[in-house]
Amino acid sequence: MSGMKRFEDAGAVVTGGASGIGLTVAKRIVAEGGRVMLWDVDPAKLEAAQTEIGEQAHVARLDITDPDAVERAAAEAETALGHIDALVCSAGVAGLNALVVDYPVEEWRRVFDVNVNGLFHCNRAVARLMQARGYGRIVNIASIAGKEGNPTASA
Repeated sequence: MSGMKRFEDAGAVVTGGASGIGLTVAKRIVAEGGRVMLWDVDPAKLEAAQTEIGEQAHVARLDITDPDAVERAAAEAETALGHIDALVCSAGVAGLNALVVDYPVEEWRRVFDVNVNGLFHCNRAVARLMQARGYGRIVNIASIAGKEGNPTASA
């Protein structure tokens, strides 16, 4: 039993998977025997991440704010991985450092579109596939900034 790997034969989708926490999580899943599909908006970083991780990594350039694109990407991920056992949502953006009275409405919308709506789109699309299969786990990663007060972190 000591030779068993936690993610043996598991398929996982990792949003924001081309860098930072997402890339670190993806590398750990592969090291523990799994396969990953990395979703990210940066094609150059995706290519570098795929090269770094190796053949157990699949990649897709994806804007998670587009619900139709997320649905398509989820179906493609299931095909590429064979099945999706885990979704790790680590994609996110930081907003401007500005007082709420000075905060641009479009920037507010962009931050919420990625960090809230994008998270919802990913959870919904992948949860449907997990539900149909009868198994799956979702991990949503957020910043501590949501729990702390900062006068210039309006969004």
